[in-house]
Amino acid sequence: MAKNRIAIVAVCFCLFSSLVFSQENDTYSHTSDTTRKVNVAGLVTVGAVTPVALVGVYVYMHNAWWSENNKGFHFDDGKDLKYALNLDKMGHFSASCLASRAFSDILRLTHVSENWALFGGAGLSVLNATVIEIKDGFAPFWGFSVYDEMANVLGAFYPVLQAKVPVFQNFNFKWSYDWNYSYNTEYYKYKVEKGSKSEYFFIDDYDRQYFWMTVDWANLFCKNKPKYKFPYCIDFAIALSTNNLKTLDASKREQVEMYLGFDLNLTKLFQKKQICYYICKYLNFYHLPMPALQVAPKGKGYWLLY
Repeated sequence: MAKNRIAIVAVCFCLFSSLVFSQENDTYSHTSDTTRKVNVAGLVTVGAVTPVALVGVYVYMHNAWWSENNKGFHFDDGKDLKYALNLDKMGHFSASCLASRAFSDILRLTHVSENWALFGGAGLSVLNATVIEIKDGFAPFWGFSVYDEMANVLGAFYPVLQAKVPVFQNFNFKWSYDWNYSYNTEYYKYKVEKGSKSEYFFIDDYDRQYFWMTVDWANLFCKNKPKYKFPYCIDFAIALSTNNLKTLDASKREQVEMYLGFDLNLTKLFQKKQICYYICKYLNFYHLPMPALQVAPKGKGYWLLY
């Protein structure tokens, strides 16, 4: 499902709130130093904002996704494996990866050890996603999806893998959306025709979403070069999307689309781990428009692709 991608907004908001209230620049460092004092302002901010933000997200998702009457807890009966041509699993993976990083950075503000921050962030990310999956287990149409939960766990622990096996740091995952929205799109007309209560729930429109895997070629093959300079801040990228996923035209067949392109790696613009670095770090989870080539199901070039 797409719901946990909204929940991570609350997590990142809490992270940036705590960073803004931090008083020492070296607080942002990833090095462990148990002798430093606890960042009281950051902890108080996180403790105060987190419950409010998560409740707000829950209410929003309840109205947009869980508006039907509940039933007893049950597992998914197979609908999930047909939903969005399984592209939603990449959404679960990437969203849980982002939430894991945000939770880890929040824990680093308390000056716990790096292992505690890494595994704690992954655990909190899994907990956050699992609560949503359990809620799905009571929804009449859906159910608890084991495959969604597997994607959640893999995504949450991917930052741990990157920290323990550095070669994986060269492979990252991003998301983007075609914001050139129109009420004439197939998705919108389909939703209106079906009388859906969530016709404006854009995150369910997979035809306009792109899931990217980026490859840091500069770090792989040019380690001695200054990576903040052009073109070393440009990575290679592979993306998947869908076409005709929800349409009223029965002659149009559902398709998976594949793209090859480039990506701007924002994390290379700031090397010191201060507030600008963290802003770029989290903005970097969104793929900015760059040149790309569609290679399946047909060939087509784009000067700029979201």
